[in-house]
Amino acid sequence: MNQWIYSFDSDINDLDDPAKLIGNKGVSLSLMTSLGLPVPEGFTITTNLNHYFQKHDKFPSGFTEELNKNIKIVEKSSSAIFGSSKNPLLFSVRSGSQRSMPGMLDTVLNVGFNRDVLDFFENKGLSLFAWDTWRRFLHMFSHVVYKIEHFYFDEILDSYLLGAGLQFEKDLEVDDIEEICNQYLDLIEEKIGSPFPENVNDQLWLAIKAVMNSWFNERAIDYRKINSIPEDIGTAVNIQKMVFGNFDENSATGVVFSRNPENGDRKLKGEYIIRSQGEDIVSGFKTPWVISTIDKKNSPSTLYSLEELLPDVYRDIDEFTEKLENYFSCIQDIEFTIESGKLWILQSRKAEVNIKAAVKIAIDMEKEGLISKTDAILSLQVDRITKLLTPIIDPNFKNEILTKGLPASSGVVTGKVVFDYLTLTNFRKNKRNTILVLKETSPNDVKAMNDSTGVLTCQGGMTSHAAVVARGLNKTCVTGARDIKIDFENKRFHCGGVFVVEGDIITINGGTGEVLFGEAPTVIPNLPESFLKIIKWSKEINKGKDNDLVSFLSETQKIIQKSK
Repeated sequence: MNQWIYSFDSDINDLDDPAKLIGNKGVSLSLMTSLGLPVPEGFTITTNLNHYFQKHDKFPSGFTEELNKNIKIVEKSSSAIFGSSKNPLLFSVRSGSQRSMPGMLDTVLNVGFNRDVLDFFENKGLSLFAWDTWRRFLHMFSHVVYKIEHFYFDEILDSYLLGAGLQFEKDLEVDDIEEICNQYLDLIEEKIGSPFPENVNDQLWLAIKAVMNSWFNERAIDYRKINSIPEDIGTAVNIQKMVFGNFDENSATGVVFSRNPENGDRKLKGEYIIRSQGEDIVSGFKTPWVISTIDKKNSPSTLYSLEELLPDVYRDIDEFTEKLENYFSCIQDIEFTIESGKLWILQSRKAEVNIKAAVKIAIDMEKEGLISKTDAILSLQVDRITKLLTPIIDPNFKNEILTKGLPASSGVVTGKVVFDYLTLTNFRKNKRNTILVLKETSPNDVKAMNDSTGVLTCQGGMTSHAAVVARGLNKTCVTGARDIKIDFENKRFHCGGVFVVEGDIITINGGTGEVLFGEAPTVIPNLPESFLKIIKWSKEINKGKDNDLVSFLSETQKIIQKSK
């Protein structure tokens, strides 16, 4: 008999290939649970179930009973009931493939929310939280399940803010959000031809189907092609008890790296947003605050670091990230939620870092005894080594700096400014370098990002979609250049009184965050000492010629793999 579901506390050691069956996220959640970390209760629906559903367009016999059984287990451990109006349990429904695909697949948060749940939280004096969560759920569920474009919800929100004379979402009062929710409900009924579903079981089944089907959305297909990810591996589905980063002023969501992904330093590096939910931090549309106080000087946010605001939570994050890094023996990218001062770990995966940081981390981890010399050599992606020889701006160059953002992905690139994929494609036909300039990238922009020479955004932080995907694509990127104001209608941006129109040439420095007008002269840097140490170790294994260091390293990796 097939087992379609594995709880997070299942023993997965006997599985032949756990990641193939329950995805990397499912494996991570299971391992973190076994390590005693504060992981919200839940379970993973296997990729086999997804394959069955895609083939037969229905769920297999026995799956409903297995799903209900696992829901009951979560209800018991969390002392809450899915569908209850007196003690409600809500779920998140997330994808989880064998290969990481950041932002490409869909998520639905707050599944199980309806007017009864809204009344429950209002009666507890949590009206702002209740209406904020209802608004978020209506938007996210309807976008993922019914494919209603974000534009329609954003138009309602922006129009309301303008009419009320308000600048930001955070300025909305309960009465404001109630009116916005009513307009959302009218929009949804108009688009789908029926009222929004408030039956919690209907919500859950629709969310599961939508997350599984997101494997075949256009951006996911593009990302798989770019990264050579097989289409037939599919995605698992992770169903997890909701914890709320928008609960109160001591609640937040964030992302933290166990080491700095830009320079490899062994220091926590991350961002968080107070009174927020998971999509806020990665979307880039809200200004995050930094995790560590030491990073405040390089952040657009001048407000509290998490270390200052919630020092006990910061210490817990420091402890758990070290524990995870030691366990997995690689730099970790960790998503977390804080609910009323309590830390919850939602995900941990190998972080995307630039090659310079990767080399330093490999050397440091060998020195710390976390990995061997051969593991250090194997950890490096050979096709990215050439990035170490990427030119840097000539120190003698004194041209005007337009602005400075965040150094999201290293390198220096010069190119013509473009604001859309069509223009980018036309310039590429003529073999012109391009800098894609956007407020913030979304998962739908992955094709444009891959085809551009560099990426510049005026919103977002070091953990936003633009930053994470650019590092994964090995693209130079500057995020959070907030002085830039983009005029998409006239295809230009202005900054400090300077107007830059489509086709003008700019230079971005992903190592410093600087944005310069025109083409900046560059020089070839010396290879870092850390890379030369990797070559020295390689010579202990490979007795061949090292005239071409990239080829030499590649050959060394093959020798190591053959000997295993």
